[in-house]
Amino acid sequence: MILETKYPEFKNLTYSKWVKYAVYSLLISFFYNLPVMNYSVTGDNELRIFDFSGLLIIYIFFKNGNEIRLLINKESSLRYAYYLLLWCNVMWFSTLLFSFGLSQPVKALQSLLYLYHFWTFFLGAVLLVFYIQDLKQLRQIVTTTFILAFITFLIVILQNFEIIPFLWSDEYLKAYSFLSGTLGPNKIVLGITCLLTITLGLGVLNDKNVKINKFVVIVTISIALITLIISGSRTSYLGLFVFLGIYSIFKTKSFLYTFFIFAGLGLVLASLNLGVIEKAIDVYEHRVVSKIKNPNDIKEANVDDLYEDLGAGRKGLSALYVEYLMDKPYIIPFGIGFNNKLLIGPPAHNMYLSVINELGLIGMFLYFRWLLYPLFIPLKHFKNMKIVLIGLTIAMAVTLFFGEHLYIYRPLFGLLGLY
Repeated sequence: MILETKYPEFKNLTYSKWVKYAVYSLLISFFYNLPVMNYSVTGDNELRIFDFSGLLIIYIFFKNGNEIRLLINKESSLRYAYYLLLWCNVMWFSTLLFSFGLSQPVKALQSLLYLYHFWTFFLGAVLLVFYIQDLKQLRQIVTTTFILAFITFLIVILQNFEIIPFLWSDEYLKAYSFLSGTLGPNKIVLGITCLLTITLGLGVLNDKNVKINKFVVIVTISIALITLIISGSRTSYLGLFVFLGIYSIFKTKSFLYTFFIFAGLGLVLASLNLGVIEKAIDVYEHRVVSKIKNPNDIKEANVDDLYEDLGAGRKGLSALYVEYLMDKPYIIPFGIGFNNKLLIGPPAHNMYLSVINELGLIGMFLYFRWLLYPLFIPLKHFKNMKIVLIGLTIAMAVTLFFGEHLYIYRPLFGLLGLY
């Protein structure tokens, strides 16, 4: 039955088998980024599960366009994402002109594929809103998310103990040589996936109005914490630090309760001598502690020098982008095109600079409005979930100064869709 549903007029989509297939196939694709098949345009190209899910989602969109557009107009979170997506569509034509003008038409085709992924992830989120109007279906989706996350993180841990091999091709091994299970072999993909899982888990675990199996949640959060540390993603470390800081301030009792649970689990793991805790500590020391040239910088909060040590060249890239935009101020109002890297080359590793470069100040406004809207979503009956959503939103806003993990780039695979 539908319980306290906001949109009873959409029951046909809530219980549509095609919507169910689309939602679950897309959810699986966010945790399984390995290629399903290869094709060749200019070299080795790959198709993934979400590429095929997108075809079903677009079919549903054309068949039920009126209902979908009506829901988008009703829900501000969807509407703001939709406006951003429409602006990306407009700015793709700029990328097309640049691509032909610089005799690189394939770049426009690549950007078009990324735009297709954006549409897939967005419309998938719309269908999810229809589907979870039924409380039972909502519980199933959340539980499935935890199970998929647990399996994914377990594979990563087993890889780090050389029980499971590197699952990607030799090309990825040469480029990344990073163990990430079925997720993309990029530290940020694994790290942010862990962060999203942890925040969802804490929201579910400490909210009395949410009826999800607590054992499944606790086990998943535990393995996500370990895997996040093993990921070595410093951006994800920062995101977790920001989130936990906010959560501890607004939900101190829940934070302490959760802390003692996971501290106890950590002691149990350490006493079993499985090597998991030691592995996580080794990775953290290698990725963070050993990179800091002057330990006094931490005590003195010397942010500039710490950023230089831990930023992996991001400070230089950001400075390059700022200088580039100052030299070409005509780019700033509108940008040079969606996913257009033809003028400057490497990404900025700063979402805000990248958005200004590609979509201009117009795109920056649309992106920032979409990003911060969760701060204003009313959740009267789910107070803990509201604090978790605020903490996650602020954590993402901070970490996006050091990455582009909430956007459509090739190395990020389905991360934006999962978010």
